[in-house]
Amino acid sequence: MSLPRPGKHGTTSKGLKPVRLDAEEQAKIAKVGLEMKLITSEMDAEAEKWQEPDTDVIKRAKNMSSMAFCMYLFTRGEGPLRTTQDLFTQAEYFGDEGNKLYKSVREFCYKVPNGVHKQELVSHLDKIPSLCQQLNVTIKSPTLGKSATFNKVDGAIQETKNLMNAVSKVVTTCLICSTKYNIAYGGSPRTPTWHLPSPVEVRSNGGSDSESVRSTSSERSGRRSSSRGHHGDRLNAFDRV
Repeated sequence: MSLPRPGKHGTTSKGLKPVRLDAEEQAKIAKVGLEMKLITSEMDAEAEKWQEPDTDVIKRAKNMSSMAFCMYLFTRGEGPLRTTQDLFTQAEYFGDEGNKLYKSVREFCYKVPNGVHKQELVSHLDKIPSLCQQLNVTIKSPTLGKSATFNKVDGAIQETKNLMNAVSKVVTTCLICSTKYNIAYGGSPRTPTWHLPSPVEVRSNGGSDSESVRSTSSERSGRRSSSRGHHGDRLNAFDRV
């Protein structure tokens, strides 16, 4: 995954000096980082269940999962994020992607019938904007000194974990709604797959293909003849009267 260039987006790079965490500081945030990793794994598993993996919701959710995983690696002193500035830049992009996912899922919500599942989806979804805003406030807050920088890192990891947790629940509930109500992401019902019997299946019902056709034609001819006979009887009865 390519890392956004520092300073390209937002204002997180202003007035901040890149800092590397030492082993003790990394150990303090390792627990939150591990919790975030578990959430990303759960979300990825849910995303794999979708029959439409190329939808905007799934693409954005997977992208957010990749960014969160990179931030988890940062808590271990690994991965492409080398400094605190790298982490804050990544977190800013993470929050932006969360807002975009919110808009995509909101469009999907309009296609879900009213009921318990829609209420659950909206409940999870409505948490995303405030979580994105809180993350944005955290990463843009000014810091002075190593202790303040560490607290900012800890807050950014925690806020990212909370947002990732909300996204995971949204994706899971979207899948439930899509399956239960047979809703494609675009809002159109999925096209049913019809099973056409093979020649072998037709013959297994007894007789050959030509015999089946002749039998059907004979039955139709018999029904037409029977219908004409009954109609003639009614006309003869009328003449007698």
